[in-house]
Amino acid sequence: MGTQYGAADPGETKNARRIAYIIGPEGKVRNVFPKANTATFAADVLALL
Repeated sequence: MGTQYGAADPGETKNARRIAYIIGPEGKVRNVFPKANTATFAADVLALL
């Protein structure tokens, strides 16, 4: 699943990327964080609510 959403490197390693998707209750992507910052991520998501 991570590879399908671009959240993991393709190929054999499939290393996770620091990317995050916010998915709404209807199942659609509402926001994308292409380089999620772990220090501010919680506050960034809460600001979207």
